[in-house]
Amino acid sequence: MCIRAGSFTGFLFATGFFLFVSPRVASHSHIPVATRQCPLDIPAALQSQAQLGCPHPVDGSNARQPIDWSPWTHPPECVHKKKSPATKYCVFTNSRHGNGGVSVITTPETAADSAGILNDSGYTHMKSFTNNSADSAYEVIDLPGKGKGVIATRHIRRAEAIMADWASMIVNLEFPNLVRRLEGYRLLHVAADQLSDPDRVLQLARSSSFSADIMEDVLRTNAFSYTLAGESHMALYPKVSRINHACRPNAFIRFTPSSLAVSIVAMRDIEPGEEISITYVPLGKTREERQVGLQKWGFNCSCSLCTASKAEIAASDYRRVKIKEMRQEVMKAVEAWDGTKAVKLTREVLELMRAEDLAPLYASQYEIMARLYWKARDTKTGTKYAKMSVDTLVDQGYLEETPESLPALLKTFDD
Repeated sequence: MCIRAGSFTGFLFATGFFLFVSPRVASHSHIPVATRQCPLDIPAALQSQAQLGCPHPVDGSNARQPIDWSPWTHPPECVHKKKSPATKYCVFTNSRHGNGGVSVITTPETAADSAGILNDSGYTHMKSFTNNSADSAYEVIDLPGKGKGVIATRHIRRAEAIMADWASMIVNLEFPNLVRRLEGYRLLHVAADQLSDPDRVLQLARSSSFSADIMEDVLRTNAFSYTLAGESHMALYPKVSRINHACRPNAFIRFTPSSLAVSIVAMRDIEPGEEISITYVPLGKTREERQVGLQKWGFNCSCSLCTASKAEIAASDYRRVKIKEMRQEVMKAVEAWDGTKAVKLTREVLELMRAEDLAPLYASQYEIMARLYWKARDTKTGTKYAKMSVDTLVDQGYLEETPESLPALLKTFDD
């Protein structure tokens, strides 16, 4: 396959080439939220959110009436950064959003830039449960040695949405280290108390030996990584937090841009009585890497993959190492303009991913294949793999099935 020089600059990064799904805070999962450009030079007295649709930054000093802090339902409470008093972290709460409200601890600027996220209906995640007369697919029960867990109550089909949830808390990842500890704890308590049902957060599992406060423990134990207005945060989803870890999970977390909602989707068929599981560490890690990563939750994994025979574990680790190495080799082949080698390696990576049940990563591999063929001017094969990428995303619920999706993806290939 002949590749034109200069065709591939940066394209692998555009496809999320090195992204391995990592839901818990241990690693950042980049889920961007659009940042709006607000008219900063308009006098504050004229900046009505209702009129301009672009909230300006507010904190405890300039929020005097409800219109000032709209769309939040409570006036912001703030603390100063330890070494930079001009910088503030504030709690912004909308007690009516989602399922029980949401509290966001971040800077006033980030809160203003991301306030539009409250307008999202969560339809992508909630549609499967709206006007649906089917029985719930799961129940939360006590499991020996695990605390709470989620069990399937009926047959669940592959790619079926099992559960949907809204974030109850979102906290800037730098906040705990940049404010005085007691002030930080006070703000966390305010964030919980302002929710319509604080117990949804306060009664979650706590397993961190490094925490000195209940809210710190809840966040360390249960929070997921989240990117809000381009800044790293952690997000707490109370229902999802009841799902335990497995290194070869039978479900995955479906995030979408510009939404505080998530859903849990079956990675394969799940039978009644089977525990529903997700991964707390990045997909594709070896057994040793996974066990090290799980230490922050204070347990050694005893899932079927980690307790398999030595030969099975060795074979799985071998495939996962090969996936990582081959993805790096694909990058080198692209840089050397060797399209034939890049395509061959990408096919092999995809086969190894299938062997390891890394379903959430399939779509990105199909897109890489599509881009490789497209840039080699084989648009027919490129279109085929682009369609496979879109179909996979539709099947997993990330995209709506619309005729515009494929042309929109193909258009990016020429950018």
